[in-house]
Amino acid sequence: MSIKPAPRTVEPLVEAFATVLRRRRLAQDLSQEALARRADVSMRFVSLLELGRHMPTINTMQKLAKGLGVPLSDLVREAEAEPAQE
Repeated sequence: MSIKPAPRTVEPLVEAFATVLRRRRLAQDLSQEALARRADVSMRFVSLLELGRHMPTINTMQKLAKGLGVPLSDLVREAEAEPAQE
């Protein structure tokens, strides 16, 4: 008998933030490494955020917004407007 892990559930807003973060980063032609340096976080962490595998804190979201040169409110507004993935 094999034990299967429970399915991973992703909060819709976390998934939407991940999509917005990736879209904004790519629009600026930034690598994950470049954004990580600008935001003072690890590249691995940026990757996990973009995959929706971590829920960022408000402080991390602020760092990422600053790294992208946009107000945090813009990222949140875009994430709220992002259509839910099914």
